[in-house]
Amino acid sequence: MADGDLKTHALNSSQDFYALLGVSESASENDIRRAWRKSALKYHPDKVGPSNTEALDKFHLLQIAQDVLCEPGVRELYDNARRARAEKKQREAAYEGRRKWMKDDLERRESGAFKRKREEFDAEEKLERELRRLAEDGKRRRKEREEQLRREAVGQDGDTCQDDDAQQSRPANISSSSTPEVDRSVTLRYRKDASTEHLDRHRITSLFARFGPIEDAILRDKKIKVEGEKHRVLIVTAVLVFKSIVGAHAAIADFDTLVKDDPATWSVFEQVGWASGKEPEYVPKARPRTPVKDRTAIFEASAAGPSTPQLNGDGLKRVPSFASFKGTPGGTPKGPNTPAGDEIMMMRLKNAEKRRLEEKIRREEAATAEAEPL
Repeated sequence: MADGDLKTHALNSSQDFYALLGVSESASENDIRRAWRKSALKYHPDKVGPSNTEALDKFHLLQIAQDVLCEPGVRELYDNARRARAEKKQREAAYEGRRKWMKDDLERRESGAFKRKREEFDAEEKLERELRRLAEDGKRRRKEREEQLRREAVGQDGDTCQDDDAQQSRPANISSSSTPEVDRSVTLRYRKDASTEHLDRHRITSLFARFGPIEDAILRDKKIKVEGEKHRVLIVTAVLVFKSIVGAHAAIADFDTLVKDDPATWSVFEQVGWASGKEPEYVPKARPRTPVKDRTAIFEASAAGPSTPQLNGDGLKRVPSFASFKGTPGGTPKGPNTPAGDEIMMMRLKNAEKRRLEEKIRREEAATAEAEPL
């Protein structure tokens, strides 16, 4: 075979001539010729016949393999080309493996991100569903109570005064369960990180149970964009439904004090407020205490002496009419869903206690400021 044809076969053939002849890469020329003669006997045209094209093609390849491997220069070209093809095949296999790994990793991450988003959406939907349920429950209880009061009013006999007295006394007999759940619920939120990983539903319920029994607790995780932060922050929002509005009121009223007294436990909570977004109308408002100076002025004015009775046109002392005395308007509105009287009293006591503590702190701060040298 011409030398040019041999070089073409050496450079372009994808056939492994060593494997075809059954010899190793380090085989000598004699070993190659011996292997060729042995293999050629099986596929020689005189033996297989001219009709066996497959055997004839194999015989032709054996002849090319012998010619290429027995010519030192051509054999070197073939070895280099064969080595290059093997290295290329290895690179492609490695690349394919890397590409497959990257593809699988991308699919895993996309699947994980989709799963997280779905879980966040489910948690958010569950929280919104629960808030809607609380609002609907409150509306339903109000309607039921209004209907009950209407039926009682229709069937009740008596004068107007008796009706008014009965109407005013009813809220005191309403149990805490008549207060809408949304008015007994507080919301709180905190960042979920290494410092708060111990906070779960059980732990939060245990912390806030100090204010009163808790009926239910719902937690939701969501990543939100926080101003000043480069990445989204995972925020946990919780809704706590107390069995009594007294517990919800105490949790909100005492929260700031607890943050000052025990910041390690309570400062992780960023917001604590009413679930409805505003304080219920019937919660007693915390009125500021009358300053000492003002109270002194009142006592001095009262000690100046009794006022002169006013006289009517006949020179007689005017006697006040009992009809002129009007009942003092209550600090809380009366309605079918007003909390029980003892609950209102507990919240008023809580407000009074808070005012006493604030006044004590102000007195201590004033005393400290006076004691400091100028």
